[in-house]
Amino acid sequence: MLDTLLHLPLFWAALTIGSFLLGQRLYAALGNSAFLPPILTGIVLVGLTLELSGISFATYMEGGQYLHLMLGPVVVMLAVPLYQFIHVMKKQWLRISLAVTLGSITTVGTAVFLAAWWIGDDAISITMATKSVTTPVAVTLSEQLGGIGALASAFVIITGVFGALIIPPLLNLTRLNQPHAMGLTLGVCAHAIGTSRAIELGEQQAAYSAMAMTLTATLHAVALPFIL
Repeated sequence: MLDTLLHLPLFWAALTIGSFLLGQRLYAALGNSAFLPPILTGIVLVGLTLELSGISFATYMEGGQYLHLMLGPVVVMLAVPLYQFIHVMKKQWLRISLAVTLGSITTVGTAVFLAAWWIGDDAISITMATKSVTTPVAVTLSEQLGGIGALASAFVIITGVFGALIIPPLLNLTRLNQPHAMGLTLGVCAHAIGTSRAIELGEQQAAYSAMAMTLTATLHAVALPFIL
């Protein structure tokens, strides 16, 4: 009975959703602590279940693929907060473009250089180049360039969690915590996870983060194939 349940695709889809919802409850109970975002809790719970049950990743993805397909539409929904401030952003298009371009060059350049220096594996270096874009784009782009799709997902999540954790206090410390600066930094460096953090900080932060995340993903998708 249990073995049959563990091989049902819908079981793993339901477990993933349930783990995330439990993570949200824990996140709220801890006062929205950036040290334990819901996505991290969900990953740990699902990972432990897979390890203890001995179920393969391929079996899990028979159910997880349904949620994976929803990543794209969920990202598109971030256009809602963006729309509220689009009239202001139009006047700042040059600053936003420079912030996204220079931020992308810095994140990609640093990641690829360190990966090549410390590890020396071309596939991992290519995969690291996609770490600061949202998961659907990172996985597809990484595989097209000769990277590792599954590893791209891991790098994206680690980057997002770490960015959402460190960026707000760092900008507060340096007094560069204006709403637009906070939003742009979270969007460029921490993609969707950073944007979810920006939503908690305020509508303006959320709008600028959604814009930065979208432009960063577009820039990487267009430019990386010519660079790598």
